[in-house]
Amino acid sequence: MRRILASETLTVAVLVVLFAGDFFRNLLTVPGWVLLALACSAWAIAALIMERVSWRTLPVTLLLTFGWIAVSPLWSPYALTSAALTLGFFFTVCIGVALATLMPFDQLIDRVATALRLILGASLIFEIAVAASGSPLYPVGMSVPAGASIELAWSRGLFFTADGRIQGLVGNANLLAMLALLFLVIVLVRLAQRPRTVLTGIDAILALAILYKTGSATVFLAGIAVVGVWSLAWLARRPQRVTRVASGVLLASAVGAIVFALTQWGSVAAALGKSPDLTNRFGIWEAVLERITVSPLTGFGFVSWWPTWEGWFGLHAIRGIRVQQAHNAWLDLAMQVGFVGAALFGAVLLLTGWMLWRKTSRTSQSAAVIAVGFMTAMTVQTFTESRILSEWGIAFLVILAITSRRGSLAPSRVKVPTP
Repeated sequence: MRRILASETLTVAVLVVLFAGDFFRNLLTVPGWVLLALACSAWAIAALIMERVSWRTLPVTLLLTFGWIAVSPLWSPYALTSAALTLGFFFTVCIGVALATLMPFDQLIDRVATALRLILGASLIFEIAVAASGSPLYPVGMSVPAGASIELAWSRGLFFTADGRIQGLVGNANLLAMLALLFLVIVLVRLAQRPRTVLTGIDAILALAILYKTGSATVFLAGIAVVGVWSLAWLARRPQRVTRVASGVLLASAVGAIVFALTQWGSVAAALGKSPDLTNRFGIWEAVLERITVSPLTGFGFVSWWPTWEGWFGLHAIRGIRVQQAHNAWLDLAMQVGFVGAALFGAVLLLTGWMLWRKTSRTSQSAAVIAVGFMTAMTVQTFTESRILSEWGIAFLVILAITSRRGSLAPSRVKVPTP
């Protein structure tokens, strides 16, 4: 039984559903996706029972955060919806725990690479096909009246347009770009190893092509942050004097870059290909902040993404389309579970990041380098997206939190050579 549940085929399939949930919603409609998600949840629960996983597997900070989220429907004005979506959230948590406990982290990363390769490769083929058809493609079952907003399209067919952003199978340029960055993190670590393979080179080209065609400013900054953290970790393994000087230079450069960005925001936004309001995000944030002030400590009840059937979440619309997230995980958390929940969640990120950093600063083991790269990218994403609160975001936060507690990330088959 364990061999079946932990098989590569089954775990890669679960990872594909986690990473590409929007693809299955667009293809199978929401009811079809729900059945698929329930099947993945059943797999996870079976794996947890078989492995006899204890609640002690999770860090205390994560348990406290999840406990607060679990009780938040009790005071929610949309209690039934909050309870239902919170249950779905915990199914996703179960998937993350199952993936973290069924196999060593380095083996899991191999399967993550396979899943991402499938999604990114298929996304390129998908976008080329839609562009060749000459018209946008909308989700299956969607009634598309004349003059419907292109914002609703699954793919806009812009692959051959010079400045056109592709959305891939997941139907979202920013999400596709983040998946490409996670894949590139794995690929770069492998490229630093010996021997290099043709497949690794192809993977690098695939990831870079997706990043170029999605043009995500958030992911660009997340990539810079990953390189910065890797550099600091490498320096931490150097002689102390070299470390102090070089780390000081890096940190001073980072502070200088932040000050410049704040004082010259219009120019920086334009350089990143964004409007000064970060593509309408300021309006969303203002609406969310108004709700937060009503119940700042406890929030209004956890839901993760904003359910379209609840009128309470009609906070903001862009060109007639209702927004379904705050595009900032911290604002979403503050609104849904209050400052208490946001502080607990922040403690999870801080503690997990610190423990992964310590491992990476002491060893060049590939699994450790990849883990801290993932953690860095996901943390940066929280400032402009709320994806960490659902699907692969929360599943991988759980995986990294569990992984950070292990004395070792398991002997990796290949190691990153120490420069």
